Amino acid sequence: MINLILLLVVPAIGILFLILKKFYDKLPSSEIIVLSAMVVNAILFVLGLIFGFSGFNVNINPSISFSFSLQENFITIPFLLLAVTVPIGIFLFATKEIKQSKVIFYLFYLLVYVSVISVFVSSNLIVFFIFWEVAVLSLFFITGLWGDHEKGKRAAMKFLVFTQFGSLTLLAVFILLFLYTGSFNFSVIASKMSLLPSYIEYISFFLLLITVMIKMPIFPFHGWLLDSYYYSPSSGTMLLSSALSKLGGFAFILFGFGLFRNLLFDFRLPLIALGVFTAIYIAFTASGQKDLKKLLSYSSMFYMSLVFIGISSGISLAVAGSVLLMISHGFIITMLFGVSYILMQKTGTNETEKMGGLMSRMPLLSFFFIFGIFASLGVPGLSNFPGELLIFIGSYGVAGISLIAIFGIMLSTNYYLRVIKQSLFGQLKKTFAGLTDISKNELLFMVFLSFFILLLGLFPSLILNTLGGL
Repeated sequence: MINLILLLVVPAIGILFLILKKFYDKLPSSEIIVLSAMVVNAILFVLGLIFGFSGFNVNINPSISFSFSLQENFITIPFLLLAVTVPIGIFLFATKEIKQSKVIFYLFYLLVYVSVISVFVSSNLIVFFIFWEVAVLSLFFITGLWGDHEKGKRAAMKFLVFTQFGSLTLLAVFILLFLYTGSFNFSVIASKMSLLPSYIEYISFFLLLITVMIKMPIFPFHGWLLDSYYYSPSSGTMLLSSALSKLGGFAFILFGFGLFRNLLFDFRLPLIALGVFTAIYIAFTASGQKDLKKLLSYSSMFYMSLVFIGISSGISLAVAGSVLLMISHGFIITMLFGVSYILMQKTGTNETEKMGGLMSRMPLLSFFFIFGIFASLGVPGLSNFPGELLIFIGSYGVAGISLIAIFGIMLSTNYYLRVIKQSLFGQLKKTFAGLTDISKNELLFMVFLSFFILLLGLFPSLILNTLGGL
């Protein structure tokens, strides 16, 4: 069996080697160190799927139930798949994008990487919270230091204010759970939920909702999203959209569905209605965007609102669909943000109506752009389709209004097809006559992500079979 601690030790060794690299030039290049750590982790993950995972526990302070405890839970495996694979693709991209202070960027990159994995396997709430915070702070520095100059710094501060407020509400939930159960261990808390007075349960649930709605994000706590996504470096945007937003969905399932299921049932109608409103509102907002990166930022929020609908229903089928959609979305949105960056670098603009005819000069990029958009729209055979289908089937039995969100998918079809038409078809402008197609690294990035999009679209059972505890 593969001990879960190894998934943290390997990137930690990578961080140590990056630091030592400053003093010992004979060590391999920084890129090789980071990539090797993530590839080894991916191999360990595959071995864990074959031979199983074992937990890890070291008591630190028994008097407050603080232990460094790692354990597989009922939704760990799909999120680990996302956490150990997508950052490899993003890193292949980041090596080209990041020009300044590369080693420092790689340090923060590995900190995000190891922190996200740690959140997904932590069974002690103190450890969970520590790594939750490290992930947030690392992305704050990535946005502020490598983002768009002054606008990047302002975006980073807005991101920090919103997410730190969400972290405080999550910490309040953990403290309340400890005060009434005497433990920070998730399994112990789950067995003692009956000890919580009803008013404490209500308070904890609504504090958790604030955290979740900020992190995913859901209206009206979405104010940080556009600036953070837009002014971050593209590799930072990919991490935000593929990994950090998934922490909110993960916490909603683990705690909202896992601990507060009765209250989730009580409030599922207004929560589903909020998710539907967010989906339609964001779909209309995205429809008016001329800037591709802004459109993709809103699109990311749209799909997380569908996830929110599925989890809020409290129906196992819809929750399973939400997990599948989150994993799928992580791969798809990473690909689309990659396309956006490449187009910006080659054309000098993010506005698709200023492009046109690019397919004649960039057929490979055009193929992957169309492929990513079709996957995002839920074309059968690609990864978004099974997740969306399960969400709507499961949530419809609870609240028929959930189907209104399908109108948002129709709007998505409209603006995505408009983007394809404006950027790839029509007359090629003379200024773009010298454009070249994607590089070998960029092609590897696209093929890597496409593999998982196809795999999960054709074989969604690979994810669904790991969710036996739902």
